Amino acid sequence: MDSTGTERANFDEMIQDYLEAFNAGDYRRVASHWAEDAVHLPPMGPEVRGRAALEEFYRQSSEVMNAQISDHSYECRFAGDHVFVRESWTVTFQPPGAGTISRPGKGLWVGRKEADGVWRTFWALARLDEPEPASAPS
Repeated sequence: MDSTGTERANFDEMIQDYLEAFNAGDYRRVASHWAEDAVHLPPMGPEVRGRAALEEFYRQSSEVMNAQISDHSYECRFAGDHVFVRESWTVTFQPPGAGTISRPGKGLWVGRKEADGVWRTFWALARLDEPEPASAPS
């Protein structure tokens, strides 16, 4: 696999499309980036299994939190038809009855190139970093 050329460019486009879909609230498109048998361990809540469940998870999360991802960066390692990804981001969300919150997060995930030639995530683990402690008044 040419991980430095065309294949890497295709993978980068997939990542960008995922982020654009997430921030636009297009959860059908977000879910299309997951394998049918995907398993996701989100930062809050129980594991989510399967593409349809992931679409519903993202839709419900958006309705409650109105999350947006920014400052996304990642590194990846290709191994045949698999890719291993370590990423970081900032997520901004607004829980009901609260102000806007921004928290950095990190994730590890494994993707595979499926029979249709598309890279999709099949295992993912995400976490949010603890908020910075409030500074003491001077």
